[in-house]
Amino acid sequence: MNNEYGKMVLNPDVVVRSRGVMEKCSMCIQMTQATILNAKKEGRAVHKDEFETACSSACSSGSMVFGDINNPEDAVTALKEDDRAFHVLDYIGTKPNVVYQVKVRNTNEA
Repeated sequence: MNNEYGKMVLNPDVVVRSRGVMEKCSMCIQMTQATILNAKKEGRAVHKDEFETACSSACSSGSMVFGDINNPEDAVTALKEDDRAFHVLDYIGTKPNVVYQVKVRNTNEA
C-alpha cells in the first residue's frame, strides 16, 4: 500500500480494476457532489456551467459538455434542445443522461 498504485486503492474517488475490466461511467459523481456541497457551504445556488467532469475538463475542443439539464440557463440545456440532438436507443423508451449531436456534413460540395 506504500507505492503509487497502493495509495490509489485507498482513494474512494479512484476505481482500480484489473487489466481488461471496464467500469461504467459514473459521470464523476464525486466531482458533482463536491460542487453541490461547496455551493451549499457558501450558502448559494450552484452557478450555471459550474459542474465539470474529468472528460469535459480534459476535452480541449469543447465537444464534451457537462452540466445541469434542469437549469434553463445552463449550456447543456440549449444543446439538448438543438435540432441535431438525439439519444441512443430512444425509440425503445430509454431515458439516458447522455445527449449526442448529429455530425454536420457539407452537402453542397462544389
